[in-house]
Amino acid sequence: MTDTPKSVLIVEDNAETQLLLEHILRTKYQTTIVSSVDEALQACLNHVFDLLILDINLGEERTGTDLLHTLRATPYEVSAPAIALTAYAMPGDQQRFKNEGFTSYVSKPFVQKDLTEAINQCLKAST
Repeated sequence: MTDTPKSVLIVEDNAETQLLLEHILRTKYQTTIVSSVDEALQACLNHVFDLLILDINLGEERTGTDLLHTLRATPYEVSAPAIALTAYAMPGDQQRFKNEGFTSYVSKPFVQKDLTEAINQCLKAST
């Protein structure tokens, strides 16, 4: 009997980063990739995700942080761990995103090892 792969929602507006994330994660996880806050909200109405990977700067008025706050509130009440994937990499940024409700933080540009470690830590903590 095999375990069902964990379901991961990726919200990323950059097409190349979307392809990279899909390439890294496709063999181990069931991924859903969307490029906007509205698409992410719709996806969460239709599916329960085990993990969220949210780009912070989505090139629109609402950010990944805004999205996380919306998903944590009614009617969504999404409690899956969330990774902030962001180019914000100044001292204090990691703690700032954790204070905003993110479980983990990965700065761009990222290496596969950093991303997979963050995913593993988030999924382990949520079980």
